[in-house]
Amino acid sequence: MNETPQQTSKKTLWEAIKYLMVGGSSAIIELGLFQLLSAAFGVDLRIANVTAVVIATVFNFLVNRNVTFKSTSNPARSLALYLVLFAANTTFSTVTIDLLAGVGVYPLLAKVGTMACIVLWNFVLYKKVIFK
Repeated sequence: MNETPQQTSKKTLWEAIKYLMVGGSSAIIELGLFQLLSAAFGVDLRIANVTAVVIATVFNFLVNRNVTFKSTSNPARSLALYLVLFAANTTFSTVTIDLLAGVGVYPLLAKVGTMACIVLWNFVLYKKVIFK
């Protein structure tokens, strides 16, 4: 049975709310680990970023696939696409943070800015491509 436009809109809104909740949890994990590694332990910003992103991403993939989008698509396909997006997002954030920190932007601020960009394009890609 096909959904009505109203049902589709309601479903998308609920997915967006869950996506933001999962993303918020992932962001707290990622930011906390990034700050802990870089500020408290003096780990290089690039290494701190990649480490924080990897751990938060595992959490994010599992919860978004199983809870937010309730995906029934091929898990191997979803994981492969997710990893491609992960690589692009990680490269974008790591390079951007390094460049911004190099011109005097506080690293945590640079990190938050890159995360905001990623949140916007990830919802669309998760819904339309990865967990389709």
